[in-house]
Amino acid sequence: MAKPYREGHLWSFRLRVQGQDLYRTGFATAEAARREHDRLKHTLCMAGRPAHAGPFQATLGQALQTYALERFPFMKGARQDASRINRYLREAGLETVRAVPPVPSEPLPSTGTVHWSVQLDPVRRSRSIPQGLHAHRARQTARSTGTDRIRKQLARTPMAQILPYQLQELLDTMGREGYQAATLSLERSLLRRLFNYARQSWNWPEPVRNPATGLKLPSVQNARDRVLTNAEWRQICEALEDCRNPYVPPLLALLLETAMRVSEPLLHARWGDIDWARCLLKLRDAKAGARDVPLNPGAIRVLQMLRGEEIPDDAGVIFPVTYEAVKAAWQRACARAGVKNVHIHDLRHTAATRFTLELNGNLPVLKVITGHKTYSQLNRYINVKADDVSRLLHGRPLTEADAPAGLHLSAPLSPKVETAATSSPAEPSLPTNVIPLFRKGAIVKSGVLEVPNMI
Repeated sequence: MAKPYREGHLWSFRLRVQGQDLYRTGFATAEAARREHDRLKHTLCMAGRPAHAGPFQATLGQALQTYALERFPFMKGARQDASRINRYLREAGLETVRAVPPVPSEPLPSTGTVHWSVQLDPVRRSRSIPQGLHAHRARQTARSTGTDRIRKQLARTPMAQILPYQLQELLDTMGREGYQAATLSLERSLLRRLFNYARQSWNWPEPVRNPATGLKLPSVQNARDRVLTNAEWRQICEALEDCRNPYVPPLLALLLETAMRVSEPLLHARWGDIDWARCLLKLRDAKAGARDVPLNPGAIRVLQMLRGEEIPDDAGVIFPVTYEAVKAAWQRACARAGVKNVHIHDLRHTAATRFTLELNGNLPVLKVITGHKTYSQLNRYINVKADDVSRLLHGRPLTEADAPAGLHLSAPLSPKVETAATSSPAEPSLPTNVIPLFRKGAIVKSGVLEVPNMI
């Protein structure tokens, strides 16, 4: 057994076990150094040989890079995590990671659904800044001086030596520099997943306790409860009549009629995925995995109107438009309509609240409509207000204008749905909340939705 030895006023030791060369110093006595020596030797012998360089040799930056290469192909949110990981890699002088769509010819891992191919980009002394973003990047750099300093220190520290107070200092500094609570939570979540993965998948015995657990964070106040009313939706519809992109109005109408996330019809919906007889849209993938979206009468009619007379290619996308184009058109329409503080995602809140009233709070049915996995997730989207409860308690009627967009009090709650086999797709009738989207701006001709020239 290697004996502890004195270095100046302190004691140190060296240990080689399971292919790892370890050096420890800073002990006040030889006995303290010997106890740590025996503990480390026992721990490493019991754990077995670790993967990669091990927690005593690999720095946090190196561990993050290896984690990205191994896990990012299977993570839908890899691009968001890549931006966070790259901050550490740049500070450590390591190659940064980039998630790109996989090439079909590339050999893929044998297990799991592959979403990305991960590439390493060479180290750059200075990052190229797009034209017009120099001032913004300068403000970002000045704002994050303290955070970057701590990240640099952490990125170059061996994983086994990282302690909770160092990560707490990072999060506290981020808070003082103006980062939002949600950003702090995502930073902590990334580090916590890394340490858990290192212990479970790489067989790294140190640190014994995950240093990213138990950290103090400000509460995240990002819940939205904005519900559009019929009156507001009508104003937005009228503003959308001047939209030059023919796919934006029907997409927004479909979101309101189905409670889908905007990414679901944009990224995953094909014409061949629509089961017209069963009134279902089969999403091959989504945020929570593949699912069937029930299509109510309004959704069926929007899709029929968009399809037109000709049957489109099954492999063709339903909405050949980008999210950026949809978002820009939405913001312009809301500005013209004078409707404030409303996001595209609020259509999902609105639809969930509307269906809650239509279906008398039938939560199992609502969970199928929205595609949520748990009732707690679903409840975040059911935004019944205190005014609604007060109205019920006093027997005051809900007016059509103030009802959630899409809820029409004079219409039956469960109208019959005309399927593609029984209805004419060339001239389908539309629910009243969809009519303005097709009344003036959008015209269906030969299966292609077109818009006339408008100033």
